[in-house]
Amino acid sequence: MPNLRLVDTGILYINPDPAHHHVFASHAHPLPLSAKEFVATYQRGDGMYAANANIALARSHDGGVTWQHEGFLHDRSGDDRPYSYHDGFLSQMSDGRLVVFAFRADRSNPHQPMFSPSGGLIANEPALFFSSDRGHTWSRPQPLQLPPGLVATPASTLVELADGRWLATFDQWRAHDDERPYQPIMLACTSADGGRTWSEMAVMADGAAVGKGFWHGKTTRLADGRLFTLYWAADMTQPDRGPVDLPIHFAISDPNGDDWPMPQPTPLPGQTNWPAQLPDGTVAANYTRREGDKPGFYVALAPHGGQSWDLAGQTQLWDATGWTHIGLSAPDKYPRSHDTIAFGAPTLITTQEGDLYASWWCTYASLTHVRWARLRTTN
Repeated sequence: MPNLRLVDTGILYINPDPAHHHVFASHAHPLPLSAKEFVATYQRGDGMYAANANIALARSHDGGVTWQHEGFLHDRSGDDRPYSYHDGFLSQMSDGRLVVFAFRADRSNPHQPMFSPSGGLIANEPALFFSSDRGHTWSRPQPLQLPPGLVATPASTLVELADGRWLATFDQWRAHDDERPYQPIMLACTSADGGRTWSEMAVMADGAAVGKGFWHGKTTRLADGRLFTLYWAADMTQPDRGPVDLPIHFAISDPNGDDWPMPQPTPLPGQTNWPAQLPDGTVAANYTRREGDKPGFYVALAPHGGQSWDLAGQTQLWDATGWTHIGLSAPDKYPRSHDTIAFGAPTLITTQEGDLYASWWCTYASLTHVRWARLRTTN
């Protein structure tokens, strides 16, 4: 059984001048371009759902230890209306291009909340950004057209399938004025022409028939080509309480994403998460734990392809005790209950040296910022 060792940890971005202005930094997506050069997108603005939220870029030349900040991917002043940009999932495709898969929300009314009291989402659309020069310059946002009436946001980085198509996955929501209860469902579509056109949506994870909801699934391509996904899962049979967290669920799909089996439970007691695979085939997961005595972020290993997990040997990356929420109260049901969360969105990648590199956002001493950690396995 491999053991995890925390090698180093640090800060990817934190407000350098909190005496003069507030910065909410979150949702980072680091990516190694070489052993030494890393790039990372992250979200920055006045708050998680702020009308001025935008996707920023940082670069490291020492393997993710120190980071230099290169501004925003996109100048919003050229948009046809006020938009906020959120959660820029960063991928590198086989042709070398970098692709950011984000969504932008219409903020023509800057005071309209992101989520309505019933959990409906503000009008928005997914958008792609492309870079052919290692992230130094970027295309304008290219909206991805969804079917009429569908409200969905990107759930994970784009994945290149075994047959060369690109896989995009989505969380489905209700429209802002839709009063029906929230029912988490995940969808997927593919592109055979580098993101220009996309197939019809397919259902990726729908647990309504078994009283479950699945969302925020993170998909990684295993060494054998199969697709491994970890899902935030909830019991949906108590409408008065809303989604009631279950352990993280998983599913393994065929290499071309043609079949999406019903997710099954793991023992991981978490919510948001990110899986990665080590060179020896071990699957690792960085996950958020919001309940229990020690909330925070944990990394656990599954030496048998993600179907059994070593909780006894897991490593806590960040202890969020005392810093689980911003402010004094929070709405009682998801998704509105996350209006005041103070930590989330873990990621995990495997470096060229075979280490694990994790990121997450958290709040400490009123500063919401992005941190990183490097882990190594030993036998």
